[in-house]
Amino acid sequence: MGYLLDNCLFERLTPELIDRCQSYTCSKDPDIDSFFHKDTKNNFEDYALEKMGYSHCFCTNENTPRMVCAFSLSNSALRTDILPNRRRNKFNKSIPNAKRRSQYPALLIGQLCVFDGFGYKIVNEHIGDEMMDLIKTMALNPDNDSAARYVVVDAINEPNVIDYYKRNGFDFLFESDIEELECLRNHKSANSIISYLKNFFGIKKQKEAISCKTRLMLFDLVLLKP
Repeated sequence: MGYLLDNCLFERLTPELIDRCQSYTCSKDPDIDSFFHKDTKNNFEDYALEKMGYSHCFCTNENTPRMVCAFSLSNSALRTDILPNRRRNKFNKSIPNAKRRSQYPALLIGQLCVFDGFGYKIVNEHIGDEMMDLIKTMALNPDNDSAARYVVVDAINEPNVIDYYKRNGFDFLFESDIEELECLRNHKSANSIISYLKNFFGIKKQKEAISCKTRLMLFDLVLLKP
């Protein structure tokens, strides 16, 4: 088993649950910390009220629980029509011809964190990895009213975050930062940025200078089918 399944309760995040728990924080990211609290700007309640997604959490099975980790999920779609031809063709190879579309159903991870005190390892367990396994299990649940082929995330483009998702089987939707910038951002402004960098730094420095703040990543749930 694992730390979460052996020691924690899995619940929908609610203001009532927060009131029952000990105080908690995610000091490494103030925006995420604010999202998973009540009475804060743009928190999980606002997200749910606007039907943008729901948040879930694990808390310890104690009289006064400790919040261990939390995540938010919403229905989404993975578009392939925005991909360069070579990337789209490679992507579609995993889809039978008759079922190929310009977009595919997906489950979007909006926010995700492990709270302070339950870091990268605790009692030799990877809590973040265990939480991701649960997310994939939820996506594959046959009782869901809607199906999802992929789990997708717009991951913060920092080494420890990218490494976490890669460790859990995620891959980049785009091959590089510059390709993602060109395809997703406004083409006119993106091209002018690229042109400026090319003139200022030279061609050799161009790709090194461009970096997206976030990277779109995906996990193919078909890989988990029996």
